[in-house]
Amino acid sequence: MSIRYDPASANPGVRYVRLGYLTTFESGQTLTVGDRIGGTKRGAKLTPAYYALLDSLDPTVGDREFPAAELGLLGWLADQGLIAVVTDGADLTELTMVPVPRREMAIVEELEDGYILRVSEKQPFLVSGLGARFLSLMDGERSLAEIARAVKTEVLADPAVRLAVQDDEREQGRTFDSVLVDEALALIRDLARSGGVSFEPPE
Repeated sequence: MSIRYDPASANPGVRYVRLGYLTTFESGQTLTVGDRIGGTKRGAKLTPAYYALLDSLDPTVGDREFPAAELGLLGWLADQGLIAVVTDGADLTELTMVPVPRREMAIVEELEDGYILRVSEKQPFLVSGLGARFLSLMDGERSLAEIARAVKTEVLADPAVRLAVQDDEREQGRTFDSVLVDEALALIRDLARSGGVSFEPPE
């Protein structure tokens, strides 16, 4: 999952996924990674600038430009297994991170194709109907890739839905797998920001 970078070069299309969870103490901020059954828990103390950078990462954005110093830091963090990297046009196999539920989520509103969710007092966020299928499968053991494949099997089990998906693939020129990857990246962004779920390395 880790990719080595030339700190002076940009990487268009690369999506950075902050692993673990951020915590603020009186003495400073830390990133904790691997806090799950079967994981290896470890932490890293962060400067305010590093904390702000990690907190700002959005895996749905592939064209963000980082200064050379930040690219160097992101490359080092990836080598240390503290962040994951998902390439542009990634397939499901790149979703190796394991979602671990941390807090209760409440449905604020049910929509025609999705839900408005809230975690604690955080800002509510929208989860699509397809994205919502991921949530019940997040057990702290399965990777996002495994969950996405289970969702795919469940969705395509309905012949009518399977035909609709095939029509969409032809019309949009993209595969259903790519739609699932986009859904997963949006869930990472919203669930990590809310603190409802952390995304941990596979080992």
